[in-house]
Amino acid sequence: MSGSISTIRTRHRWSCLLLAWSLVATTATAAQTQSHDSIRQAAEQHVLDQFDQKGQQVNATAKRLDSRLRLAACDEDLETFSPYSRKNISRITVGVRCNAADGWTLYVPVTLSLIKEVVIANRELPSDTILTPADITIEKRDVAKLHRGYLERPQQAVGKIVKRRIRQGAILTPGQLNIQHAVKKGTQVVIVARIGTLVVRMNGKALTNGAIGERIKVKNSSSNRQIEATVIDTGVVKATT
Repeated sequence: MSGSISTIRTRHRWSCLLLAWSLVATTATAAQTQSHDSIRQAAEQHVLDQFDQKGQQVNATAKRLDSRLRLAACDEDLETFSPYSRKNISRITVGVRCNAADGWTLYVPVTLSLIKEVVIANRELPSDTILTPADITIEKRDVAKLHRGYLERPQQAVGKIVKRRIRQGAILTPGQLNIQHAVKKGTQVVIVARIGTLVVRMNGKALTNGAIGERIKVKNSSSNRQIEATVIDTGVVKATT
């Protein structure tokens, strides 16, 4: 009976030793490999640094790495770089590199969202609509996937002509609009000038095309002097003071 108890105790001690050795080996292996989170965080920070601008919200999410991937722990700070030119900023590949003697390089896909205030159609806009402030509004949208561009200020849209129907809520792009020239080069214009409380009107000639709100050069027909003026209506400009 005592022999059986001794054998059981011996087996128990061996089991404890094997378990302890297993835990030590596992800890040592984990300490010698680079954590996946540190690699992903480095890739995400690389993208955030590139798109950190006032007036926009940036979110970057690196793809999860294969759980079977084991890379040697880097005893230096990880280096990040952009290996390719960006064609689609919504999905960017970031290089993460360890420059130690036994270093490594990994390429990590990062998904980007870029939230900015952009010009939106406030209603359905038929083709040939001349845009007014009532036709548009400003909303925050993700612009990372907008390959055709977008408008950030109402002034970029007001006075322009819609080429084809735009649905309500759609983001306006430069390619959807044509410039509506309220004044054309070489045509006669009325120059409005304010002198104190007095408003003076005189004839002039447009030297460039201009949409409402744009500054153009005009020539005063009486004095032949060239001045800058702002287009305020069809054939009417206001002298810049």
